[in-house]
Amino acid sequence: MRGSADIGASAVLALRSAPKAAMSDALSSRVDHCTRSNVDEVVLTHLSLTLDVDFEHKVLKACASWTATVLSPTTKLILDTKALAVERVTVGGEPAKFAFGDAHEAFGTALTISLPEGLAKGAKLSVAVHYATSPESSALQWLPKECTAGKKLPYLFSQCQAIHARALIPCADTPSAKFTYDAEVIVPEWATALMSAVSSGSKRKGGPEGGATSFTFEQTTPIPSYLLAVAVGQLEARTVGPRSQVWSEPSMVEAVAYEFAETETFVAAAEQITGHAYVWGRYDILCLPPSFPYGGMENPCLTFVTPTLLAGDRSLADVVAHEVAHSWTGNLITNHTWEHFWLNEGWTVWLERKIKGHMKGGGAQGAAHYDFSAISGVKHLADDVAHFGASNPLTHMVPQLRDVDPDDAFSSVPYEKGFNLIHYLSTLVGAEAFEAFARAYVDHFKFKTLTSADFRTFFMEWCRAREVDASAVDWETWLEQPGMPPVTNSFSNELGAACSALGDRWLAPASEGEPKETIGGARPADVEGWSSGQLIALLEHMLEKVGDADAVPPPPLASRLASLDALYKLSASRNAEVRFRWQRLCIKMRAGFIVPQVVDFLKSQGRMKFTRPLFRDLFAWPEQKHVALETFTAWAENYHPICRQMVSKDLGLTK
Repeated sequence: MRGSADIGASAVLALRSAPKAAMSDALSSRVDHCTRSNVDEVVLTHLSLTLDVDFEHKVLKACASWTATVLSPTTKLILDTKALAVERVTVGGEPAKFAFGDAHEAFGTALTISLPEGLAKGAKLSVAVHYATSPESSALQWLPKECTAGKKLPYLFSQCQAIHARALIPCADTPSAKFTYDAEVIVPEWATALMSAVSSGSKRKGGPEGGATSFTFEQTTPIPSYLLAVAVGQLEARTVGPRSQVWSEPSMVEAVAYEFAETETFVAAAEQITGHAYVWGRYDILCLPPSFPYGGMENPCLTFVTPTLLAGDRSLADVVAHEVAHSWTGNLITNHTWEHFWLNEGWTVWLERKIKGHMKGGGAQGAAHYDFSAISGVKHLADDVAHFGASNPLTHMVPQLRDVDPDDAFSSVPYEKGFNLIHYLSTLVGAEAFEAFARAYVDHFKFKTLTSADFRTFFMEWCRAREVDASAVDWETWLEQPGMPPVTNSFSNELGAACSALGDRWLAPASEGEPKETIGGARPADVEGWSSGQLIALLEHMLEKVGDADAVPPPPLASRLASLDALYKLSASRNAEVRFRWQRLCIKMRAGFIVPQVVDFLKSQGRMKFTRPLFRDLFAWPEQKHVALETFTAWAENYHPICRQMVSKDLGLTK
């Protein structure tokens, strides 16, 4: 997953009050504090799911039939739910008693189902729960037609990561519980349904209130609950590779097909680097409406992506490289609990950068792009650490999530601090040897879940078997201490040097007699031939140098912003990453002309990576605080529930 979020105040308090002694077991802990399910007593192995999509009432009328195996004698099955209306439950086809526990704002409500007496270890069960979702389900966004690209028909999509699957189905909502599934999704006849599985066909169904279509799916590779996904809308597909189609609303599908035409190259590169074939059958991409809160979501067989990637020049399509990488690191090999999330994301960032280097031809050129991306990642990590505070417990790579919503804990730390550990280990054993280790890692842990201790043990044993000295690795500081990494990796700045130099020119004081509005010799050719990544690096460098506009007097750049824009056409860029950083720079410099552009951008998409920082920046500008509040109040219902909740916290509207 590519996205951005920040720690909530409640998460900080919960973590700071956690007993320090508990951290000694953090690396090996296999206890998931975010689930109420009794996964140590009953394992769910297969799901047969029926979803009847009701756009009018914004609910799914559903039946989840679980195949389960008893691990230890018990008289109950406990499932995670959140705002699900359970009608009835059967065990082995017979009615069963059930009861709900107390509700928790983040973790939902435990559903306890009575099982027959005398079940022995190894006993097989069939448990069916008939239920309906809530219109306010945190896993689902029901879009009115006005919020779609075509503006003619409504749309539905899910987002289950991290712990929202329980608002879609009653389940053991923990990464450690993997299952296969088959599903039937019944939708209005105008609609197409897609899932994180391979389609097994569709058929027309009649009904008293008009026609409907039934779509069926099968996922034969076990997945954790957070990778269950469904989308329904007026959709069209285009083939972009031997195992890939892109899907979107009809008005966008050609642009989507162009943007993601390199998908097969990404998948093939990942196969070569990992040494393991892609196991999921299909690698399709669904470009969602603008309210999707993340850059991408690695749902098996059907990656979800944001339309903010549609730059028109494939310059942002490499986000797909990240989601492709998850097919191995995250989906095939999964963190055992959310406290070990860095194992999903740190590995995936490493593999993503390897894929992108491979795409650039490998060798020195590929290494330069790997390093360029890594330098940018370190800056993002430093920003988050500074924002949270260097001693904040959620800057640990293995944070404690006891009574903490994983959404509140989401940041660049597991991504970039995790990547920096992986890269550091590669410097100890050598780049070529480390790629061999990566292949061994995938081979050993495929189809499994693991903790940080599992990873540490495997790496150290691999090194010992090859007489590689890895004794210098300070695992405790890397994994259990806050702040920036204990080791500063060295990366070549070959591609970024020109970006920094140009940024410094714009930030330098004006020479005597030089107009304050520009810099001597500035011209459009300054950035001619630059990649969008280099433009982004230019703006990131300037943002870093400028710092907090409230803390220091605005530098001469404040009077140069209009000239900068006129020369380099930043406001006109179709690249959302460029626009985002340009708008943040202007806000920092209190350039009033940018405010309407920021409001338009906030209303055009709901990707949290962009939306949350821009709302925070506007809110921190005293003269524009009311604009932030008025824009969010007017537009909140158009954002995904996760985004809406997090921005509301950012603006102090909720705790």
